[in-house]
Amino acid sequence: MNTIVLFLLKSIAVSGILTTWYWLALRDKWLHNYNRFFLLFTLYASLQLPLLNIQLFTVNKAASPLLSSANTLLHTVIDDGGNTQQAIVQAATTRIDWEFVVTAIAMTISAVLLAILLIRIVMIVNLRRKYTRTIEDGVELVHTDLSKAPFSFMSSLFWRDDISPDSENGRLILLHELTHIRQKHTYDKLACQVLTCIFWMNPFYWLIQKELSMVHEFIADDAALLKDPHLQHADSATEAFARMLLQTHNHGSYITPEHQFFSSPVKRRLTMLQTNKSTSYSRLRRLGVLPLVAGSILLFSFGMRGERKPVAEKADKKIVLVVDAGHGGMDHGTTSGFLEEKDLNLKVCKRIGELAPEYNVEVHQVRDKDEYVSLADRVKISDNLHPDYFISIHVNNGHGKNADTGTFEIAINARNNKAAESRKLADAVYRNILRPGWEQGLATAEKSLFVLRDNKAPAILIELGDIKNKTQMAQLNDNTKLDELCDAILKGVVEAHKS
Repeated sequence: MNTIVLFLLKSIAVSGILTTWYWLALRDKWLHNYNRFFLLFTLYASLQLPLLNIQLFTVNKAASPLLSSANTLLHTVIDDGGNTQQAIVQAATTRIDWEFVVTAIAMTISAVLLAILLIRIVMIVNLRRKYTRTIEDGVELVHTDLSKAPFSFMSSLFWRDDISPDSENGRLILLHELTHIRQKHTYDKLACQVLTCIFWMNPFYWLIQKELSMVHEFIADDAALLKDPHLQHADSATEAFARMLLQTHNHGSYITPEHQFFSSPVKRRLTMLQTNKSTSYSRLRRLGVLPLVAGSILLFSFGMRGERKPVAEKADKKIVLVVDAGHGGMDHGTTSGFLEEKDLNLKVCKRIGELAPEYNVEVHQVRDKDEYVSLADRVKISDNLHPDYFISIHVNNGHGKNADTGTFEIAINARNNKAAESRKLADAVYRNILRPGWEQGLATAEKSLFVLRDNKAPAILIELGDIKNKTQMAQLNDNTKLDELCDAILKGVVEAHKS
């Protein structure tokens, strides 16, 4: 499954689980500050938990067939020495890359939503410049005649001059907006809205955005009532605040970066003012998130690999192997949708390095992160290590082949100083990737590539399937299948060294 799609599905699931708990146990309860934290944490968890990849070796599975698409090929192309060239040509069919189309549409919608948000922020900044401003107690007071004022944005309070701050309603509104500013609610709102614009396809983000704004209003309403010295009793305070809300309420737009005092649903705010502040089972409601987070980690962050069995093909003498993750950095290699060859190559190479000690193989990585390494430097790194073998890992691109089947290719070069050992390594790896009874295809020749031709060590280059072949790419992202592939490569290295 496409990595980005899988991430989005996990993110939606995590945010859905936590939002459901909020709806059932926390919504409209006097846990306002906790609810603010919980909603922000839900956003954070929905982005972070799907990225965790904690491997568990607890599932004992029988070895499954490696890479079930069986049109595997040991394919080499003649170098520039003038030998005969053999190629496989298949009819190319024109097809629409639906992944690209859907991705483009999703990114366009995100860009439009972000542009709308940016335009509204610019509009607020322009309004601030248009009107007279004064500074009082660290708060910028913008004197306006706007019908939607008062409202706050960052440290600016846009005040409507026909509302007297000395009146009962004016005092409450002023205290309310100052709470938004001093508790930095705008930052919460902007972060939430940016994420909603980018991940607009997550329905729970829209609910979280709405609820977070509502929680901000609850916090500010409560603070205004507590701080107004003219309201001595809870009943009179609630009555005064309710009267003020009913007198001044109007409707504002939904996606706005500022806090508009009159735009929030009046009914919920009035109901909250009359709700008993003593929430039953409040500690249980707060702690209830812990098993939900733990469950989400178990469901969406732990990968399970087949239980490792003792390796029978362990080398008698330590083998030094240089593993080269093709491309990297600014060189992305071939791509398909969100898949990039450089990332897939690095993932496979790292896993080979992790499994290698079981085979008594010492692996050195040409690159262990996303960085650019020139072809000359790749060969230089290998030559300096004097390894027994050099393997370069790549992912193929159909180039007219049927992307529904795709091919695995192993390339060698006759001009390598140890060409015979290179071919022996290629044959051994090939035998282990292809199992008896599998459909096989074979074409032999050579590929003129710098890392093969100029390398002092026996060298092969492996193309791990077609990046447009969804089945093969899914197997590279399947822990068990990836282990089988890396095991096959390492077994081939050990067999070649023994023969």
